Amino acid sequence: MRIHDLPPGFDDPVEALLGFHRRIERQLAALCGLPGSIESRGMDAEVSAAAGTAIDFFSNLVATHQADEEDLMPLLEVRLASEERDAVRGLAARLQSEHREMDRVWRALRRPLESIAAGINRGLPGDLLQYYRSLQAMHIGLEEDGIHQRAVRCLLSSDRAALGRGMVARRTRKHRFT
Repeated sequence: MRIHDLPPGFDDPVEALLGFHRRIERQLAALCGLPGSIESRGMDAEVSAAAGTAIDFFSNLVATHQADEEDLMPLLEVRLASEERDAVRGLAARLQSEHREMDRVWRALRRPLESIAAGINRGLPGDLLQYYRSLQAMHIGLEEDGIHQRAVRCLLSSDRAALGRGMVARRTRKHRFT
């Protein structure tokens, strides 16, 4: 087991962000395995549950993760030299554009997944699944190489504490009344 496979905590929020990327990769593998499961076993409770899990994960938890990363950017920019800051700003614009494309593709996948979660197979487009997976993989690579490595190197302990507090507050607000 690698450190990034451990459940996320917020004592080291950068590690938590990286750990969430491993969760995304695992969920993508399960999501992309759904067509094969349907083909080999047909529609069953396990397939429906996996579709429901994917819907919850990619509709809710990924949005929270994106908000965490948006909190990271201003903290990181303060710690970078100007030439590196400009590069990170350019990368941040690219990442936001990718978020929009991933959201667009997710919306197209969500409806067939909702049917599968309800026990009805209306077809899950395999090409769209693979495109979504490749978008996510490319995005994760860019974030880890361009943003998170810099965060590991540059953030002060006070920055990490502020980022961790924001992560906890975001999750506390979200679940306070449920």
